[in-house]
Amino acid sequence: MAGGIRWHNVVAWTLVAMATSSGTGCNMLSVPYFLFCMDDPKQQAEIQKIASPNKKEERKVVVLTYHRLDLRPEFVNSDRELTHFVEKHIKQLAEVNKEKIAVVLPRKVEEYKNNHPDWHEGELAEVGRHFNADWVVYLEINSMSLYEPGSGGTLYRGKADMTISLVDVKNPDDSRPPQAFTCSYPRESRIQMTPTDKSPSEFRQMFLEYVGRRVSWKFTAHPTRDDFYAD
Repeated sequence: MAGGIRWHNVVAWTLVAMATSSGTGCNMLSVPYFLFCMDDPKQQAEIQKIASPNKKEERKVVVLTYHRLDLRPEFVNSDRELTHFVEKHIKQLAEVNKEKIAVVLPRKVEEYKNNHPDWHEGELAEVGRHFNADWVVYLEINSMSLYEPGSGGTLYRGKADMTISLVDVKNPDDSRPPQAFTCSYPRESRIQMTPTDKSPSEFRQMFLEYVGRRVSWKFTAHPTRDDFYAD
């Protein structure tokens, strides 16, 4: 609703600016400049905002990705890549939103996981405490696929089925329940790609980045326009 109100305001101010410019001889190029200077309507964090209400206070988050079942061969090491893309997009949105969020480097997360092969069997808050983090974002991959079912590998349609958890390291009992997450890339309304358009490795990377971007929306605000142009 808030986004809709903001767009109505944009339209109203556009009409005012146009009327003013026509009556005073102002340059109409000032109208688009005026619009672009306005704040974009935003969708708030879909699970919980991880930034502090205090703009000067930094919050630290560690992103952990794990898959319990064997994934298809084309998704070997996808947990590492997905961690990278989630980190990338959280940082980008935090910068846009002027939020102080520090994300533990995926390289350091992988080092920890390699040195603690049973990390996923313990408390996630313990991992967070190791990194002196405020939050743990935990992504459990249930399944992933690259191709449209029944297409015989002739059409791409990336699909991800995951469970997302956000753990409050200092107060783990206050953490919200895990949330199911599914997405498709490209979306059903978009034109599908084929192996002629992109190689499997190229499409795989595009798909994983899309998933990482969508996951980042769970924890910080994103521009409403991205809902329409994300893929």
